[in-house]
Amino acid sequence: MNLSFRHALMFFGFGLGVLIAAEPIPVTQQLADLKGRFKAQYDIEIRSAQADDKALSASYDITPVADANLAGTVKVLGWVEEELKRYPAGFLKHHGPRQLVLAESFLSKRPSSGVTPVSPSSLDFKAAEAIALTVPAKLTAVQEFFKGRHIHQTLIGFLLQDHKAPADPISFDAWKKLPKPATASTSPIGKRLAGVDSRAALFGLLWDPFEHLDLIAEAKVDASVAQKLAVMKDFLATQDKGFDQAFFNQLTIIPESQRIVCTNDLTDLGSVDLIKKDAEIQADLRLIEKKWGITVLWAPGSPAPPMPAKVRLVYSYFTDKKIVQFKAFVRMLREELDMYPDAIVSRLGFGNIYILDEFTYRDVKLAGQSFSWIPKPAVAYGLNSFKPEDVASRAFFSRTTHHEVFHAMERQFTTAGGPLFGANWDMLNEDGFRYRIGPNSVSADGQPTHTKDNKGRKGFAEPYGTNFATDDRATLYARMMVADQIFYGRLPTDPILLAKTKRLQEFFLNIRHELSVPESSPLYQMLARTPADAASAAPKGEAK
Repeated sequence: MNLSFRHALMFFGFGLGVLIAAEPIPVTQQLADLKGRFKAQYDIEIRSAQADDKALSASYDITPVADANLAGTVKVLGWVEEELKRYPAGFLKHHGPRQLVLAESFLSKRPSSGVTPVSPSSLDFKAAEAIALTVPAKLTAVQEFFKGRHIHQTLIGFLLQDHKAPADPISFDAWKKLPKPATASTSPIGKRLAGVDSRAALFGLLWDPFEHLDLIAEAKVDASVAQKLAVMKDFLATQDKGFDQAFFNQLTIIPESQRIVCTNDLTDLGSVDLIKKDAEIQADLRLIEKKWGITVLWAPGSPAPPMPAKVRLVYSYFTDKKIVQFKAFVRMLREELDMYPDAIVSRLGFGNIYILDEFTYRDVKLAGQSFSWIPKPAVAYGLNSFKPEDVASRAFFSRTTHHEVFHAMERQFTTAGGPLFGANWDMLNEDGFRYRIGPNSVSADGQPTHTKDNKGRKGFAEPYGTNFATDDRATLYARMMVADQIFYGRLPTDPILLAKTKRLQEFFLNIRHELSVPESSPLYQMLARTPADAASAAPKGEAK
């Protein structure tokens, strides 16, 4: 259970117990505590960079951390502290920097031609015995992931400054003379190690258990990678005896918080015999695969969905025990996907659809997830709560089907300056509204209660849409695609929601013209509905 407050349980005489909830630790005190720990454990002083900082200002334009961003400073230092704890005891005291210098941004005064300078997550300043650390004004989970990885690469860069002699096996001169692979690697790990100086990249791979295991696998088939890995390990062992094989073995252990867990009994080879023999199910699956040019993954033993971050995923596929739910969903999915014209489907280039029973990510049960950023977009549906006999449940999963497909369509067809692009969409919202995630989003401190704070706000099909502009559009689109009467009933009294509906219709009209899709297409018949049309139509289900 995660608590945001310290709690003290104080016991007095005669067996009386009193639970006292202490006040939250002030941010200033949290920062002071962090500074104390960094100094005591690593002999590292934490200080804030100023615009005229002598050590850094010659090379960088510096934006100091704003006083109002103390919470962000504490959070970033907390991320870094978690990574530094993983090093052998005493290593950083002897080989690490003596300072961590914080700023909102460090922008190079001499960027490459035609390149807009971006503040790195961290960078080393060996001359000042320091590492500079960026504390962005707004923080995201993605930044946490990359900042954790990047601090390791910066640390090795700092350490290698003392090992430039050509005779030193870890020096750049020696490294670039190591054997190259017989053929260029096409694997993600091989590509990351293909550069002339891949020392920092290789060192960074060691600290992510998934990537570390991939690195070991790559070394087994590529002797050049194996030699680089051996050189790096030998070097680290000369710096601290704590870098032994037991230490490296520990780095490959995937923590429970990052494990991918399949709950199917894969030893039960007959668990889907009835599903395989059901002619209607198999016919629907074939029709979906043929129309969309995809593979529908549904049987136990199929791969896990490609989640965007390495956070605990628990999943399972259907078995004969839930054949009724599975059959109903496959039929519904086929009918919903049939509405999309071939001209649009062919442009989306989908790879897989995952039909899952259990689908829990970050301890949250998911009904759907799109993967529109991978080379072949994919969609996953989690049906653990699907009740085919329940009208509201069917309506929810119908909406979920279209919601996830919309993300892929938006990614494929949105253009700069188009009806959904940036400010062209954002300007439709009430003055002062900001999404929780994305450009001009609310501050990190305002995020935990964002959806609750905006409940009932005009212009949104569902509260979920207040989080992110693309989910705003996807929730609205999904309501349109199921002829949701409550949604359409709101349009006459919600001018913002009406404006967004028209903007989506404009977006799809542009696609229809571009691809010469007939106006009679079922997709466009659904999207062209007016409030009056929807009121007279039989909806696919009731909105909750």
